[in-house]
Amino acid sequence: MARITLIFTVHSAMGLCNEIELLKILESIGPDVLFEEIRQSDFDSFYRFRAKSTLETRTVGRYLKSRAVRQVPVDEFTIPLGFHGDAEFLFDYVESNNSEYCELIVERNDKVSALGFMYLNSQKFKALSNRSQESFQRTVALSGSQALIDKLSAWDEKMRFREASMLDNIYKFSRSSSFTDGCFLVGAEHMSGILESIDQRVQVESGLIEWHVWNEP
Repeated sequence: MARITLIFTVHSAMGLCNEIELLKILESIGPDVLFEEIRQSDFDSFYRFRAKSTLETRTVGRYLKSRAVRQVPVDEFTIPLGFHGDAEFLFDYVESNNSEYCELIVERNDKVSALGFMYLNSQKFKALSNRSQESFQRTVALSGSQALIDKLSAWDEKMRFREASMLDNIYKFSRSSSFTDGCFLVGAEHMSGILESIDQRVQVESGLIEWHVWNEP
């Protein structure tokens, strides 16, 4: 059975959540496969031409200098027309009408910056993120705006589809390829959705992947 370690990340450096610290984690695990939250169509832009970069891709680039590893892009999400505009509309409304949500985000970001990946991959982070999400959802539900409610519903549906698709690709690779240790680098905003989806999948296909969240026993 292959072992895959989930490492929840941020796409831009925040204090102790930086390339040096993420590289230490990868080196301590020594994966032979890296599952990355990028699209296959963008792979060359990140790694061949370096026209794009994230905290994760820069760290992986440094890791590749000392160890051969197979890279597997697993994100298939195509940004729909109007997606960014709808997201900005939602967040602008909630941030303008819910001080509690804003305070929770500031608290979360401060802790991520000060405590790094140890916090980002913890139950405390998950709990705080869930509180902020509940606050966000409640504000939209109480807005009385069907347009806002519909936009949030569409956003949630797209995120669940995206997370399920990434896991589909990991399971597909794992069925057809032999490896010992893998790492899945994925943004921490997907934590709850990814973990819930994994819990469902291991009930159906329990003998294929041994999942582990970095920093958990």
